[in-house]
Amino acid sequence: MISLYQLKNKLNKQAKDFALLFELPDLYAQGLWSRGVYSCAHFTQAHERLHEAFDTHNLNSILEHESFKYLMINEYDDSEIIESLHQEITSMASEIESLMLVDIETLELVSVIYQVLGLPEDSKFIVNTGADFRLEWRPYFDAFDDPLIVQYADLKVHGCYFRLIASKFPFEKLSLDNIKKYMYINHVNHDGEFEGCISGGNSFSKHEHWLMLTLELFNSGKVNKAQFNPSTFKIEGMRYLVYGFPLIPSFTSDWYKPDLCLRVKNLDGDQKFIVRIDQQTLVFNARRVDTNFFNTIDYEKYISLYQSSVLSHFDADKNLLEVDGVKYLSFFRPFCTEDREEAQA
Repeated sequence: MISLYQLKNKLNKQAKDFALLFELPDLYAQGLWSRGVYSCAHFTQAHERLHEAFDTHNLNSILEHESFKYLMINEYDDSEIIESLHQEITSMASEIESLMLVDIETLELVSVIYQVLGLPEDSKFIVNTGADFRLEWRPYFDAFDDPLIVQYADLKVHGCYFRLIASKFPFEKLSLDNIKKYMYINHVNHDGEFEGCISGGNSFSKHEHWLMLTLELFNSGKVNKAQFNPSTFKIEGMRYLVYGFPLIPSFTSDWYKPDLCLRVKNLDGDQKFIVRIDQQTLVFNARRVDTNFFNTIDYEKYISLYQSSVLSHFDADKNLLEVDGVKYLSFFRPFCTEDREEAQA
C-alpha cells in the first residue's frame, strides 16, 4: 500500500519532470504544476493539502479526491481516474498556459501532462485498439473479376460513422508512377462499370480520380520523400493503401462496425492519433475548424483543401465531425516514417 511519504515524493518528482521537459526553473515549474493539475496556489500548499487529504493513511480519501487522485495513476485500479483525466486535461493545460511567460501550444502541454502523470502512450496520442477490435473488410466493387481491388470497412469515432477505403497496391516499392500505372490498368479493365459497387452511382474511374487527388495532397504530387511515404496496410496478406472519411449516414453498412475509442480535444492545432490495429497502424487526424473558437488557420481554405481530395469521395459526408457541439475536420490516412519518429521521440 502506498504511503503518504511515497505520494509526496511522487508529487515532487512530477514537478521536477515537468520542469525538465520544458527547461523551466524548479520553483517556477512547481507553481505551474500545483495550479494547473492540483488546483493549489503554490507547491507548499499542495503538500499541505495532500497531507490533510490522506486522512490517517486512508487511501480512499486520495482515490476520491478531486485532484490528488491523479497521484494514484499506475498505483491502483486507475481506469476511472484516467477517464476523469481525459475529461479534465484540456482545462489543466489551459490553466498552465494562462500562467506561463512563454508561448507553448496547448496540445504540447496536454502531451507533457500525460507524460508526467505516467501515461506515455496517451502523451504521444497512441491508441491501442486491443484484441476485441476488428475491421470487417468487404469488396467495394463486388462484381469485378477481382473483387478485392478495392475494399471498405466502416467504424465509429465519437458517435460518427467513418468509412475506410483500401486500394490494393501489389508492388514492393511505393512510387506515384507505380500507383498510377496500376490504377490505369484497372481503369481500362473496368471502364464504365457501375455494377457491383456497394454505393450506387460510384465507379472505378471516380475511385481512381479520388485516390490520385488524395495522394497528391499528402505527398505534394510525388512519393519520393522517404519520411512521407505511406505505409501499406495488409488485409489477408495483400498490401493496400488505406484512407478514410466521415460517412454519409445512409451509406452505413450492415456489417460489424467497431467503436474506436479516442478523444478529440477542444483545442486549436492538428491532433494526430496513431491508431494501432492488430499490429498495424493508421493515423487519424482531427483539426478544430469551428467558427465559434479562435483558430490559427484560415478554416475555410483548410476545409476546401481536404474537401477537394480525401473528403471528396463519393461516400464522404460533407458535414464535419462534431464532438460536444464543436466541429472538426477529420480523416484517416496511412502511417509513415515521420509518424514513427514522432511516436518514438
